[in-house]
Amino acid sequence: MSRLHTILKGMSTPELVNIYGHESVEAIDALLGNAVTVKNLIQLIDNKYGTQLLSNKDLRLAVIRRLKPEEFSYVLSGDYDPGYKLSETDALSLLNMKWGRTQVLAQRLINVLGLDEHYLPPVKDLKPDHVNVEPSVYLYPHQLRLKNHFVREISGSTNKLLIHMPTGAGKTRTSIEGVIEVWKSFSDRSKSIIWIAHSEELCEQAFETFEKLWRVRGDTKIDIVRLWGSHALSDNAESTSGKIIVAGFQKLYSMITSEKNEVFKSISSLKQNSAIIVVDEAHKAIAPTYKACIEYLFDPDETKLIGLSATPGRAKDDIYDSINSETHQLASFFDNNKLGIVNSKGEEVADPISYLQEKEFLAKLVRKRVSTNIELQLTDKELNFVSDFLELPDSVLKKLGENEERNALILSEVAALKMKNKQIILFAVSVKHARLLNELLNLKNIPSRCVDGQTSPYDREQAIADFKNGNVSVLVNYGVLTTGFDAPNTNAVVITRPTGSLVLYSQMIGRGIRGKKVGGNEECFLVDLEDNLMGFPSESLAFTHFNKVWK
Repeated sequence: MSRLHTILKGMSTPELVNIYGHESVEAIDALLGNAVTVKNLIQLIDNKYGTQLLSNKDLRLAVIRRLKPEEFSYVLSGDYDPGYKLSETDALSLLNMKWGRTQVLAQRLINVLGLDEHYLPPVKDLKPDHVNVEPSVYLYPHQLRLKNHFVREISGSTNKLLIHMPTGAGKTRTSIEGVIEVWKSFSDRSKSIIWIAHSEELCEQAFETFEKLWRVRGDTKIDIVRLWGSHALSDNAESTSGKIIVAGFQKLYSMITSEKNEVFKSISSLKQNSAIIVVDEAHKAIAPTYKACIEYLFDPDETKLIGLSATPGRAKDDIYDSINSETHQLASFFDNNKLGIVNSKGEEVADPISYLQEKEFLAKLVRKRVSTNIELQLTDKELNFVSDFLELPDSVLKKLGENEERNALILSEVAALKMKNKQIILFAVSVKHARLLNELLNLKNIPSRCVDGQTSPYDREQAIADFKNGNVSVLVNYGVLTTGFDAPNTNAVVITRPTGSLVLYSQMIGRGIRGKKVGGNEECFLVDLEDNLMGFPSESLAFTHFNKVWK
């Protein structure tokens, strides 16, 4: 029991009634039909004033009068003196005590009474004139401008468009923010958002982003559905209505071509309930199986179609400025409507890569071309293949992968990067080549892992996790890490795979281009073997090359 309550128990009933209030006590007496006791009065005073008991001047003076000499001494001087005698001047000081949080006498009084600072007057809660509010999740300026443009377009009469952003600039995040905003504006949400990608990695990335952003941006409960690999839909209409469905192209195509009645019911329901279709890596959209899936689901009167790509083209011979019809077909498929990066004035940025590098959203590439000095004798058949497809045939890639001098050169370049503590992604020319390089690197005590299309999902996940947390320095791969792979600590890319594909080349470069402002690096080392005769002089060219077709 505190000293204050000991003093209160020693007070007379009239004193306590005076402190609590005569009218209030009479009202309680009338209701209860009996006299209020001292114990009840103390409880009533406690309930009425709480920690602000001493703010009542009558109570405060009654308490002060009952202090012991040494307590008077402490309140007035800060020292306990049992022989202290209260003078008239000191008595007046106590009677006229100012009751405030910063008053020394008030602070000493609560110490004497065994109370804490809560019994002093509360600190005034002064509201600031303004508050700068920062959202917990937000887009960067270039993403926000593109998202707003995209939302305006797709909310109006536009039914098809393609979002063109460099790898590492946040295509998935930007587009999902926009899709959610458009979706929330619908008065009728009985239909669904369908997000389509070609790999399980891209599907899972989209699924996780939708889940994360809906928790922040969502305004109601919603089901987010996996529809790839072993995941399936039920055969009732509710399974495809009012949901976010992330689907794989292979899964959709197998459902469209299935002869099973229950599968047909599911895909038919999905077709009827498509409100917004988003196609990731949309440069693949006019490939036969992909196009079949999109056209099956898309209703020009009911559905919005959105594509995403860093390289919106399909032509293998665009490098020679000869526009292949496939690129025209792709542009036409999205109504020649492409939205890209704009500056703060709303002007289209001519070189988005350099623009985002200057603003540290993308890493600057430190490029090194390495001459292999290899001369390969191509057969007539191989020469015809190069002429027809502007790509090296597998037989030539096999020869490159088996060349000992070339492999020794690759190992030397990787070792040099390892000495600089770089986290390296290496693109091999074949599965066999990837596995060979991985074995050689480990034998040279350079921690390495290998992933390819035949690697089990578990082993692939473990290898990528080891790379991300720095347990291994090199991730060697063939054909599986060009998309859907996010490791911001990647700061070196080694391309040993010759390619004439602008799309593929851009995707390989993109694995290490995440900038400092988004958890990546200020610069990324790019080692490009010079026998990549169909390589390209800059990452900017790979990004902007197809623009003229869309215009």
